[in-house]
Amino acid sequence: MVIRLTMLFLVISSSMFAQDVEELDRRNGFKDIKMASSITTYEGLEYKKDIEDKVFPEAKLYTSKKGYYENIGSLKIFDLEVKVYKDSIFEIKVITEKDPNLYKGLKRAFGEPKFAYRTNKYYWKSERLKLLYSSYSNNKIEMVYRSFLMNNKLKEEKQQVVEEIVDDF
Repeated sequence: MVIRLTMLFLVISSSMFAQDVEELDRRNGFKDIKMASSITTYEGLEYKKDIEDKVFPEAKLYTSKKGYYENIGSLKIFDLEVKVYKDSIFEIKVITEKDPNLYKGLKRAFGEPKFAYRTNKYYWKSERLKLLYSSYSNNKIEMVYRSFLMNNKLKEEKQQVVEEIVDDF
């Protein structure tokens, strides 16, 4: 009887404190940078260069300006890259110092991650985006947010081109 009550308490308490991937959808990005939003709304980001991306042609890379996006709590951010397609954000990459509390915080916010053995990365996946978490070096962690909404937007654009060709026959 005591064991059953203890188990029931553990199940209820863990479900009360643990979040799930719905929280990932709600946050929709890193800090105030929101996926699929316009890059022009962020004064802390500046254009760096045009880049080649496997999925998004004519992508652009933005980085943080000095004085912006320098830490996550007490953890230092070494690098922040934001990839953009037609002024809309499709990827955010954050390189920060390695600290087990970062992983614990992500687990608390988004629930237990899954592990991709092929890429050797932990990830959380929601309807809108995917967050990858992995070691970048001995003392750095990499987090990559990738937008599914932008993938859908690109597919719709390609379908629109096909429809225009079909209509022109």
